[in-house]
Amino acid sequence: MTRNVLPETPLGRPANPEARAHRKAQILAGAQRCFIRKGFHAATTAEISSEAGVSVANMYQYFPTKDELIRVMIQADLAEDLDLVRLVNEADTLAEGLEKTIRLTTADHENLSNLGLRLEILAEAARNPRIAAEVRKADAQITAAVAEMIARRQLAGEVSNDIDPGPTADLIMSLFDGMIGRIALAASNPEALARAATQLILAGLGVTPKAAD
Repeated sequence: MTRNVLPETPLGRPANPEARAHRKAQILAGAQRCFIRKGFHAATTAEISSEAGVSVANMYQYFPTKDELIRVMIQADLAEDLDLVRLVNEADTLAEGLEKTIRLTTADHENLSNLGLRLEILAEAARNPRIAAEVRKADAQITAAVAEMIARRQLAGEVSNDIDPGPTADLIMSLFDGMIGRIALAASNPEALARAATQLILAGLGVTPKAAD
């Protein structure tokens, strides 16, 4: 007689993919709050699990180390940044795309409050080779996407052909990294800084904003 053998499921880990995704997001959200409040090194696994509403053992099933938590956060930031580049690409003009994207990001108060987390990630990358490698990989992807966006606008005749897309994309990303730091430290007004950045980028790319009708 043949017995039906059910697949084994690790104890404490939801078998349903949707339940797993929800639990993972729950832990990530708790970790983000802890990291923003205390920093990566000061935040303990016990504090992270308590903030997330799970046991330490359950958290380890999803994220064996704090480095893994940071790695997933870097990937989430990358996905959000690539979505912003996509919005710029979909706009009729580069000026319209940049203005829309920056307006969305500066109007999102939750996004602004999380900018400090990006500073924490950069600080951790300065002393942790594994995190540094993840940051460099994500940075290369977003910079390449911005360079491709510039090249597409050049083909459309919107951006000067004298511009070299690669280094220019690198410079634009440096500008945004600096903006993140100033906004996170409340050193500048986000909306005013965003408008100035838009004007600077468009001028540097040789784009002349359309005159109002």
